[in-house]
Amino acid sequence: MKRFALVTAAVLFSALSFAQGIQAGPWITDASDSTLTVLWTSELPGTAFVELQDGRTVYDVFAGRRIFRRLHSVTLKGLERGSVVRYRLCGTNIKDDSNARDPKFGDSYTGPWHSVKMLDSKAETCRFTVMNDIHLKAKKYRKLAAQVDSSATDFLFLNGDIVSAGNYVLDTLVRYAVEPLGSLSAGIPLFFARGNHEGRGNNTWLVADVFPHEDPAPFYYTFRQGPVAFVVFDAGETHDDRSMRYAGAAVYEDYLAEQISWASKALHEPAFRSAPVKICLIHVPMIDHPDKTDFLLQRWLNVHMVPMLNEAGIDLMIGADLHEFMYCEKGTMGNDFPILVNDDVRRMDVECGPDHGMHVKTFNAGGDLEFEKWF
Repeated sequence: MKRFALVTAAVLFSALSFAQGIQAGPWITDASDSTLTVLWTSELPGTAFVELQDGRTVYDVFAGRRIFRRLHSVTLKGLERGSVVRYRLCGTNIKDDSNARDPKFGDSYTGPWHSVKMLDSKAETCRFTVMNDIHLKAKKYRKLAAQVDSSATDFLFLNGDIVSAGNYVLDTLVRYAVEPLGSLSAGIPLFFARGNHEGRGNNTWLVADVFPHEDPAPFYYTFRQGPVAFVVFDAGETHDDRSMRYAGAAVYEDYLAEQISWASKALHEPAFRSAPVKICLIHVPMIDHPDKTDFLLQRWLNVHMVPMLNEAGIDLMIGADLHEFMYCEKGTMGNDFPILVNDDVRRMDVECGPDHGMHVKTFNAGGDLEFEKWF
């Protein structure tokens, strides 16, 4: 009996050791017609790579070195727009890297195969889902995500405040920002706009590691899917004394000026200007609403950025932050485009195509349709 117990314990220990591989993920970010980035976390630090079904192997590297860490980020390049990419995660744990010339490796792991469809700037339609202001409420997040039809969704857009202010730790951030999406994250690209809460607390740079975007910056950028060109902004801190908060560490006025300078050129690039539909995505909506007197940043954005967006021919703005639904018709606050503010308990589905323009629907956590409009 004692010998049986020892053998059983040895088998369990061996199985546990072998199982120390993928902890969370994968999830897909920073996608385009030809590139995407695959991320995951492993239980132990180590080297990692993505194996493609076509036989290619792409390692997690930094400046010419394969690196030992738990958060793995592998960018795949030279892919075909609109194609389906089959991939799986692989890695080897590191046991001891105290001697850089002679590191000691442990067990290896290989994950299951996944499929993700590349973006396609030439596609006839664009279909995406927006969720925001989850604030660590994983149960609500899972319910909203479970409704998403992956076969009819080109990408998911997380419009800020998916987590809340705090001292960010990698595993906690991934647990609340990514894991409730379940299998969706492995097969649908994620795009992210930073919310005001993700700019608070310590280690906020981890948010950019979990949702990387290289060009031109982690939290403001443009991208294209089908007939739609998107511009994403990061409004930063919503408090009216934002420059005085966090022991003087906040310099959001400079950050907003940087984005305006960038956008004045980016919105005139041919790839953006030629798109039949143009949508602005931002956590803090650029509204001037009499019932929102405390949210001074909204009015600042409305005054300083809406004229630029009008000139660029924006067709729709999608915001968040207010924890309530709001529809602002064009012309009501200096805006030549409608503004939709998605609340914290709904998901928003948007479809754009040549025949029906922009079709927007919102659903509650139970899957009930609560708003529908064609633009």
